[in-house]
Amino acid sequence: MTKIKTTMIARILVSLWDAFCAYVIMWLTIMGRYYVDGDIAPDQIAEKSAAVFALSCIIIWLMFSMSRAVWRYTSRDDILSLGRAVIVISLMTPLILFVLFDRANNLPRSAAFIAGPAFFIVAMASRALIMLTYQRNLGGLFRRSNGSRRAVILVGRSDRLHDYLRDKSRTPQGVSFYVASLIETSGQFKGRSIRGVPVMGTFEDIPREIESLTRGNNNVSPSLVLVDKNPDKEHLNKLVKIAAEAGVPLTRLERSPRERLTPLEAADLIGREERQLDDTAVRQFIENKRVMITGAGGTIGSELAKQVSRHKPARLILVELGEYNLYRVDKDISEYSVEYKSYMADITNSERMDEIFAAEHPDIVLHAAAMKHVPLSENNPVEAVNTNVFGSKIIIDMATKYATDSFTLISTDKAVKPSNIMGATKRVAEMMTLAAATQSPTLSACAVRFGNVLDSTGSVVPLFEEQISRGGPVTVTHRDATRFFMTVEEASSLVLQASALSSVQRKEMAAVYVLDMGQPVNIAQLARQLIRLRGYVPDRDILIDYTGLRAGEKLTEELTDIRESLISTYVDGVQRFTGKLVDPSSVLRRIDKLIAATHARDRPAMREAFKKLLPEYIPNGNLSGKIH
Repeated sequence: MTKIKTTMIARILVSLWDAFCAYVIMWLTIMGRYYVDGDIAPDQIAEKSAAVFALSCIIIWLMFSMSRAVWRYTSRDDILSLGRAVIVISLMTPLILFVLFDRANNLPRSAAFIAGPAFFIVAMASRALIMLTYQRNLGGLFRRSNGSRRAVILVGRSDRLHDYLRDKSRTPQGVSFYVASLIETSGQFKGRSIRGVPVMGTFEDIPREIESLTRGNNNVSPSLVLVDKNPDKEHLNKLVKIAAEAGVPLTRLERSPRERLTPLEAADLIGREERQLDDTAVRQFIENKRVMITGAGGTIGSELAKQVSRHKPARLILVELGEYNLYRVDKDISEYSVEYKSYMADITNSERMDEIFAAEHPDIVLHAAAMKHVPLSENNPVEAVNTNVFGSKIIIDMATKYATDSFTLISTDKAVKPSNIMGATKRVAEMMTLAAATQSPTLSACAVRFGNVLDSTGSVVPLFEEQISRGGPVTVTHRDATRFFMTVEEASSLVLQASALSSVQRKEMAAVYVLDMGQPVNIAQLARQLIRLRGYVPDRDILIDYTGLRAGEKLTEELTDIRESLISTYVDGVQRFTGKLVDPSSVLRRIDKLIAATHARDRPAMREAFKKLLPEYIPNGNLSGKIH
């Protein structure tokens, strides 16, 4: 109600200002006209004519809805409308004076022809001044005709709506739609217009506007276009729901300078703002260095390879076990101007890894190879420990042996108070990384901990997408389950920032870096929004089946333990865990015992080794000595 009242006040003030200008201009015109002839204006003709001119302005403003236009977004359409309105006022004024005031006696015939253009100039100057104040330019005052193209409704903040309409006016004709109306998310401009396009209201007004445009376009529904690059999460959820229930397409501006329209994806539902990071430190860290990436064919590894390639390394060494994954990342990196070599290798094969390190002598190692799928790791604990602990030990040992400058372990939020074998192995790998720095004075070592990566192999989003494409049901473990999510691009970028940050610390100052994952996402809500994104209505078109938490899964994840003290770094989105191992040598001996038990496939001994390393971790029955 307050926003509507504010809008009405603004429209009234616009009309009163223009009416005041009209009055002053007509009065000055008549007085000046008589002054030029050496006479004095008789019978208050100046006051009468000015009052009629101002009253005509108010009437025409109401009839033409001239006060709806937002001055800071004045467009060519607004100028044309203003010109037409001024012409009508200029013709209307002498007619009213002729009928009501003695046949317009004493009114100079040229008054309307002088006052009209003068009023138009002053009105335009008022709008131009506001435009200059807010926009800093007067360009882009063009808007093309609609023709027979499909209608779209733009949704976003007023400044983004204006920028999009301005930029569209500069592009060549040929798009298959036209902007029919606007939904302004703040609610401050309802009933007005931006660059000549009416603002129909806020989210609550979208269904009615869709229905109206559908009726007026031969039952062809309009599309919704979100123009905010980083929309409010609550607003986006509303918009997705409205679009699905109305059965209309929903697109957004691509997050790039090209600003093309693209479908919304899962990443848009997370509601994370894009970070603008300074890559100077990362470039200095990587440029002219030999960089090895293990697990290079995985989701994180392949993105790390692409981002490292942009920073001009001397050589890129790709290590991957899976043939297809290695082929794929090799193909991707071949498109970059970078020297590289691809190795098919198992990180648990010490002879093979020694062979690769001896040939390449990497300066930087980014260790992304791991078993990461929680249920699979839970059912195959020996393999999980062998890969995540023993494999990491081999890479650290090789990095130490061949005088590697920097080692970075890719860790996970599941390492915090681990409740499953995957999290436990990653926590042990973190401890091994911290201990390694104290044992090797030349190695800068760190671990980087973050949550789920959207669209990564085996993650929940691709599973939901597949289930939706089959018509459901979509399986969710628990109504209240939440997870942290981050795009692979942002996660990889922050990993490199943390690695660069670690490289300038003292060698023995190993650390665990924790990435800012934002707010946790409710998995059930994410599933519902994904269903809506694909044009379906949850529980009507696609059912949701709650299956219960699987072995080792938590209801909620955490990025830090209450005992861990985090401090900020100069990199936005990266914090540092300042804790230290009390006895690194003892930790390494216990890890060796865990590895020995793993090689012997002695599950009870593995269980005992975990108990000494991580007293809070309670393994499930798969480490009881029997295969379940």
